Amino acid sequence: MSLIKSKPAFTAPSVITDFFNDGFFNNELSNFPLTRWVPNANVRETEDAYIVELAAPGLEKDEFKVEVQEDLVTIEGQHEEDREERNEEYHRKEFKTTSFKRSFRLPQSIVSDEVDAKYNQGILKLTLPKREEAKSIGKKLIKIS
Repeated sequence: MSLIKSKPAFTAPSVITDFFNDGFFNNELSNFPLTRWVPNANVRETEDAYIVELAAPGLEKDEFKVEVQEDLVTIEGQHEEDREERNEEYHRKEFKTTSFKRSFRLPQSIVSDEVDAKYNQGILKLTLPKREEAKSIGKKLIKIS
């Protein structure tokens, strides 16, 4: 068997690709004051709870907003930075806002009134306890016929 190399169905003119790759979007918006990033997350399940850990260094605990609605957990964060630099020759003031929003859909077996959130050394850790009936559901071995 041999592999055949094919061309894409549509290729944008170089003027358009240059504009997006080298021009306006790469240079001008790289200094735009609103920056979005998506922090890495780990989600794991224990017998009693779901644990969500989010790596968000540089934020303060009051810069987070955590909401639980039925089976949807939403975590938002926003950090604002205001830097000012003065010299005899110039005066520079910069504003920077960084924000993110992540949502996780989990089973409806969460006790939303008992959700616990802790922020320590750049890691936001949510503990979402399971309802009693969800805890009793154990592993079941399925026989293959």
